[in-house]
Order: sequence, then C-alpha cells, then structure tokens
Amino acid sequence: MGKDIIVNATAEESKVAILDNNKLDEFYVERTIARRLVGSVYKGRVESVMSGIGAAFVNIGLEKNGFLYIDDVLEEGSSYSDIVKEEMGGSFKKKDLPHGEKKITDVLKKGQEILVQIVKEPIGTKGARLSAHITLPGRYLVFMAHDTHTGISRKIADQKERKRLKTVIEQLNVPKDVGVIARTAAANHSRDELKREFSHQYSLYRHIEKIASKKSAPSLIHEEYGLIQRMARDNFSESTNSMVVDSRLEFKKTLSLLRAISPKMRAKLKFYKGHIPIFEKYNIAEEIEKIYKRRVKLRSKGHIVIEQTESLVAIDVNTGGFGGKNLEDTAFTVNKEAALEIARQLKLRDIGGIIVIDFVDMEERGHRDAVFHTLITAMKQDKARSKVLGFSSIGLVELTRQRMRRSLEGVSYQSCPYCSGRGTVKSALTMSIELIRQLEKKLKTVRHKRVELVVSPALKEYLLKSYTSTLKALARSSRCRIAFAEDAHLHIEDCSINVK
Repeated sequence: MGKDIIVNATAEESKVAILDNNKLDEFYVERTIARRLVGSVYKGRVESVMSGIGAAFVNIGLEKNGFLYIDDVLEEGSSYSDIVKEEMGGSFKKKDLPHGEKKITDVLKKGQEILVQIVKEPIGTKGARLSAHITLPGRYLVFMAHDTHTGISRKIADQKERKRLKTVIEQLNVPKDVGVIARTAAANHSRDELKREFSHQYSLYRHIEKIASKKSAPSLIHEEYGLIQRMARDNFSESTNSMVVDSRLEFKKTLSLLRAISPKMRAKLKFYKGHIPIFEKYNIAEEIEKIYKRRVKLRSKGHIVIEQTESLVAIDVNTGGFGGKNLEDTAFTVNKEAALEIARQLKLRDIGGIIVIDFVDMEERGHRDAVFHTLITAMKQDKARSKVLGFSSIGLVELTRQRMRRSLEGVSYQSCPYCSGRGTVKSALTMSIELIRQLEKKLKTVRHKRVELVVSPALKEYLLKSYTSTLKALARSSRCRIAFAEDAHLHIEDCSINVK
C-alpha cells in the first residue's frame, strides 16, 4: 500500500507521522522555540584552539560554543553531513591527510572568523559539532561547497542507471571547487530536473557567501528548513501515496518548495479540511501516546520495558501472560516478536547511543541465531546507522544506534522535579524516621519551648498514625511542645523543623 506522511502543525510545534501500510512507522516532533539546528550555516569566531585534541571552540552565537575538529576544516579530512553518509555509506571515504602532520594551530587562530555548518545538534553539556564544509541537500542532489567529490548513492544498485546518472552529473558543468552527490531519489529522473536543482543550490550558496561577507561573527547566515519542509524534501517521493497537512500556512510553504524541487509531487500534497483532529482521523493518536510509555505490549501477550539512563538504554523482554508448548518455545516466540518491536520503537522514539537488550533466556543456539537475525534485518530498515553485537555470555544483546538529536522523550519530558529523575520517592515511613532523627538531634543541642514540624498532609497523617507516642515522649523529655504546620503544596520529601 505504500507510505503516507501525516502532518499536524500549530504555532507552537510541528508533528509528522509516517505510516507504512497504515501502521505508524516514524514519528517526529519539532518545537518552534527549539528548532533543529543541523544544516544551518553560521559565521563564527574562533574562541580557543586546543592543539592537544586537534580541535577549536567556535562562538556562533548559541549558548555553548561549537566544536570544530581539524578533520572538519581540512578538505582532505572533511567530515561530511549525515545525509552524505546515509547516501554514500562506506563507499565514500576520506582521503589521507597530507603527510599526516597538519595541526589545528596551522589552520585556525584565536579570533579568526570562519563560515561553519552545524552537523550535530548540541546535546546536554556538549556544544554543536561543526564543519567548515558546507553541504546543501536537495531533493535529488547534495551540493558540497569547496569539495571536488562527485558520486552516486550506494542505494541505487542498477548499474545502467548509475552510469546514466554519472553522465548527467558530468553534463551539469559543475565548477571545479564544488562537489555533487546524486541522491537515491535522483534515479530515473531527467537531466533537466537535476540541472534545475543544481542551479538552485549553486545560487543559494553564492547568496550565503554574499550574506556572510557583509555580516560580522557570530551570526546566523542560513537557516535550514523546518521539520515539515525537510520531510517534503527528503521523504516525499514517488513511492509515497500522499502528504496530508492540516495547516494552511505550512501547506502553502510546502507547495512552494515542491514547485522548486519536484513539481510532479504537488498533486500528492493534500490540505486537510476535516473537523476531527488529523491524528484521530488516521487512527494514530493512541499509537503516538504509547511511544511515551515504558511498557510496550506485544501481540503474544508478552511485553518489553524500555528504561533510559544517562549512559545507556536498557530494554527488558518479558513473556507476560503468554504460554507456549514449553518454556523454550515460549521464549523463542516472544523474543522474535520483541526483536521486531524493539527496532520499531528505537526508530519511533529516536533513541540513540548504547542499547542493551535482555531477551528471555533461550537454550537452543538456533533460536538465538534466529532472534539475532530478526533484529539485524529489522534494524536495516532504520535510516540511522547502527551496529548490533551478538548474544553475550550472559544472554544480553548490545547495539549502538546513531544519535542525531535528543530522543523523543527528551524533547517532550523533563526530569521529575519531585524525584529528580530517580523514578521513585522516599516512602512516608522513611521520611518519618529521618524527620524524627533530625528532631532528636535538634532537641539535644539547645532547649526550646516550641518546635513546629512543617510537612505535607500525607506525611503528617502518617506521623500521627504511627509515631504519636514517639513524638509525645520526645516532647516530655525535652520539655517542649511539638506542633504541626501542614502545607498542601509540599512534596513528601520536603519538610523542615522550625524553632519557636
């Protein structure tokens, strides 16, 4: 049935759901106040040069300075954008550095102004990863400034088509200091279509250079498209059934973009006029809500639990209420289904970094191999690069997935202000014991006439129910009056002792 792109846009945020055969396959969220930075071009100022690590910190006007490696400055060692890596894969390798001796201090000086592009979002305490090699992705081509490389996407397997595209690129009259890559979408498209896009990209880059020459660092020179237009450029292809947008403004902006890059696709762009919210209309509202839950149910009645920590993501597979012929068959059935769902959830939630999966124990080697093969095959459907290791000696599977940006949970949630991200809070019993210890300590040091315990209603109720005799004994021995000051706004862990 193919794919459909469903767009929900408001002034505050944009949401894009990609359906594959009417099933939610990918989901993206972008907030207006926290727009994606990758692809934007800045004129920056070098703040410091670190020769020990071969990198420089560059002020581009953001909260944190960007990070620029020497490989991202030298043409021979250029680190390319993720779109280039996705299209070219392992076949597009960097040249060896000349003599392997160039140092960052040879090419960059403190105070120097430089044109850079963000190639990786700032995450946590880390600033943005920068490159001095500007790439401008289009529908069919990737334009690479100050680069002499040309290539064809590795995803185009037909040799006859590869040869045709190579000839087309040669006919584009690409300047010697510019590189071009034909993207997967370029297959079977005419020379005129590719030529029109290249002319647009080349004019855009010359415009970027002109603007940069007039501005001082740090300043934004060129802002990458927003989420919806990026989806139209990178995901909206001939194999897509339709792209449905519920915002008239975003519909017009996307239509304008398609006129420039892919006029044939305009007929597949639809404006949604219904009164029912668009995600409800396409029966995906509930599926999107499930993305934020720790527990994901499987059709076999088993389930997986996804726990994110600062250093890694742990995924536990459980058989739940499923029962097969025997324990081995039960584990194998649940694990195979879980492998498919785990790959889907990683893509849906955009989880990156180190991931550890604890499958249900299986004794048979053939079953372990089959589950591993299922996971590998499912991960290949993901655009993000990943590496899956085999079962460890204790039955765990480890994998890494490319981290492009904050995960969906990181965008939509914050650490709980009550539990500080622990996921748990101290019990009323624990807090009662701690408060009584603090009270005993305070009453032993200085004599007081009256002590007031400022606590939450839940903690007051527990203290009066379980520790009334203890509090009375403390009051008698210290010859003071112990009273309560209840505060409904207090968290159970927030309490204090006021001396009167």
